[in-house]
Amino acid sequence: MGNESLLAKVWKRMWVGLRGDTSWIRTHGSLREKEAHGLIFRPNYAYGLLRACDVARFFGKKAVTVCEFGVASGHGLYNMVELADMFREETGVEIRVVGFDSGEGLLEIHGHKDHPEIWSSGDFVMQDREKLLEMLGGRAEVIFGDIEDTVDAFTKALDPEAPLGFVSIDVDIYTGTKSALRCLQGDAEQYTPAVSFYFDDVGFFFANEWCGELSAIREFNEANELRKLDHDRTVFQRQRHLGQPMEKHMYVAHVLDHPARQEPRSREGLAIMDHHEFMQSHFLY
Repeated sequence: MGNESLLAKVWKRMWVGLRGDTSWIRTHGSLREKEAHGLIFRPNYAYGLLRACDVARFFGKKAVTVCEFGVASGHGLYNMVELADMFREETGVEIRVVGFDSGEGLLEIHGHKDHPEIWSSGDFVMQDREKLLEMLGGRAEVIFGDIEDTVDAFTKALDPEAPLGFVSIDVDIYTGTKSALRCLQGDAEQYTPAVSFYFDDVGFFFANEWCGELSAIREFNEANELRKLDHDRTVFQRQRHLGQPMEKHMYVAHVLDHPARQEPRSREGLAIMDHHEFMQSHFLY
């Protein structure tokens, strides 16, 4: 047994020396190692879903809700469903997947904030609604209609036992993003204390804080004292070696009025290294 272990170590060292860490992890790594190295398809979704599961589990929840605003072709939502199956097995947390789409592409463009220099009404229309639903096979809910008209009912019905933990917003324009962010206006316990967010359209040349998704984020923060959207300050550290632009798109919605953020958890004090182990073992870094 000892010789086998030694041979395995030697083999790994030779592989890494010749092909690098990433090659080894791609072939032999655990699911978490592959996620941390950005080796799972759509690493932004993989990161957001796994983060949602880990945070929910840490705060004693057995289920979490994740959603995508802007389904379009449905490939992203289908990928979210596949990831949910993987991370459900990894974490033991059930994952409810919900998608939002007008079914008719971008709706009316309202002035400069909606980037009319780039987008027009009818862009990104869903090609085949029935095919999408068949492909999903009941593993995700799809809420059709203008987000302005559908998001409030969804928010009101969020189950605190399956709190919202990850949101992808890919609706391109300010109007749709501002509506989508109303998903954060429910009761505090309908959310994990910190909710992972992915914003698709915040990194192109015309993007700015007075238009589009960035404007909606800024206005949300100005309007809400105890719900704040800020950059995710961990994803860059975890994936800086990959040279991926993902970090500029990942945010966190901090639910500052959540009960978990009001009083310390009941536990004994920890020494420095014990606290590091505590954070690491619960995937809180």
